[in-house]
Amino acid sequence: MKIKSLLGILLTTLLLQYCSSTGSVEKPDNLIKESVMENIIFDATLMNTMYTYNPKNPDFEAVLGKPYLYIKYGIDSLQLVESESYYSKFPRTYFRMHNNVLERLTKIQDSINEVIDKEKASQ
Repeated sequence: MKIKSLLGILLTTLLLQYCSSTGSVEKPDNLIKESVMENIIFDATLMNTMYTYNPKNPDFEAVLGKPYLYIKYGIDSLQLVESESYYSKFPRTYFRMHNNVLERLTKIQDSINEVIDKEKASQ
């Protein structure tokens, strides 16, 4: 019985230590700053939302697709993937970034709804 309880304590300690450590998360050399990454997520979400409501226009896809983000923020695809992967290893930071994006999107939605309501009221 003592062996089982000792083994259980040992396994629990190892599990807690493993789960609480950040492991071998190395910061990429070209990590995108958190505030910039938040803006990239915001822009990508807006672009994705626009494509949901309208079919993709091939003439504008090259301009307003991923190349737009790379040019606007002066990044490349590898830098974006590495930064996204790095931030995803830190749930609190990642959640805060996405929560800030959600708040910004909600403000935009509220503004649009306000304009629509004014339009309806004036008609």
